[in-house]
Amino acid sequence: MMWSEKHRPVTVEQMVGNEDARLIAAKWLAGWVSGSKPLLLVGPPGTGKTTLVHALAKNLDYDLVEMNASDARSREVLQNRIMPVFQNTGLLGRKILLFLDEVDGISGREDSGGLDALADMMKEPTVPVIMAANEKSAKIKDLAKLCKTVEFSPVPPRLQMLFLDYVMKKEGAELGHDEKVSIVNNSRGDMRSMLNGAQSRVSGYASGSSKDIVGIDIAEAIDGYFSSGSMEEATAFITQANASYHDPRYQMMTPEARRTDKMGALFSSIVSSRLERDDLAEMLDVLSRADVHIGRASVNRHWSLLRYIDNLVAAGLYERSRRKAIRYSQYGMPWPVMGPIFARSQSTRKILPVLAQAAHTSRSGAGSLVMPYFIRFMIDKKIDPVRFAIDNFGDGSVGESIAKEIEKVVRKK
Repeated sequence: MMWSEKHRPVTVEQMVGNEDARLIAAKWLAGWVSGSKPLLLVGPPGTGKTTLVHALAKNLDYDLVEMNASDARSREVLQNRIMPVFQNTGLLGRKILLFLDEVDGISGREDSGGLDALADMMKEPTVPVIMAANEKSAKIKDLAKLCKTVEFSPVPPRLQMLFLDYVMKKEGAELGHDEKVSIVNNSRGDMRSMLNGAQSRVSGYASGSSKDIVGIDIAEAIDGYFSSGSMEEATAFITQANASYHDPRYQMMTPEARRTDKMGALFSSIVSSRLERDDLAEMLDVLSRADVHIGRASVNRHWSLLRYIDNLVAAGLYERSRRKAIRYSQYGMPWPVMGPIFARSQSTRKILPVLAQAAHTSRSGAGSLVMPYFIRFMIDKKIDPVRFAIDNFGDGSVGESIAKEIEKVVRKK
């Protein structure tokens, strides 16, 4: 069992760091009355936000209803999940505490309306609501105005070291002073990262450079996994990757979210490598089964089950992936295929915006549905593309791009 879960504090008194923030949150919940402002906990990962909510629910005898808000991206989904909680008094007549984690991950796009819907529901909550975010960004400023905000800071190294010594004693494990200092420094105030790093070091998981594997970049983690000489070392790279498993039902990710999508990184790295068909099929089968488990855990909101995915993936891929020269790739196809796609996107980037506006559709719709017929029309009617572009779009360079597309179509005949 991961030390970060095994030694997670179960009461407010057992927690380390952020004493003032804990006191404010405890007083808020103890004095909550219907209509009170929600509580917004803001701070970096591993500083105790989620642990505090669980501890408060236990200490003050609340039924905790926990949701990962970033998975509910649209207005409709949020309302369908939250409103039934507001309309119930609790299981067996007990009190309910609603916890919405990662509210800064909710889509802010106008077509989704998730943040606006959440703000509307938080104006008059009928049960105590605690929300958590990694940072108080401009994206959630309107929501933050409706809340009582409590800020969490990284846990100071001195307190981290005290807690690490406590855990090491409970586990009957030993590490040198310099090793513990290195682990604490690398965790940067993140208690979960610190305990994961210590457990990895005690278990003998170490990278070839003898660095602590704590929150390493996804590219380094993927390369380290596929080049590791033992199952233990390979698993450590996957476990400590600075990435997570996103719910496969939601694919509209930001570039940063795609970069930290562990399943996506594994998939793209595997399929862009030159592998035998049987090896490729077996490795993709492992990822497919893991994907199913991720989806089920997300649907049922059993977030704690996601920690087992690392071992499932690491063990399942290990034998087939040895000595296959698999390297990290952020794209799900090899360069000989990706290169022409990039080149094509450059040649059409001037055409698609004007076609999309003229046809009242999206750029992707213009590229897949409008442009093939538009180019065919230009060829059949023998229209000068540059003159057409100047007359209709006021930009001769668009006509030059159209001419290149016409040339490609004619050349294929």
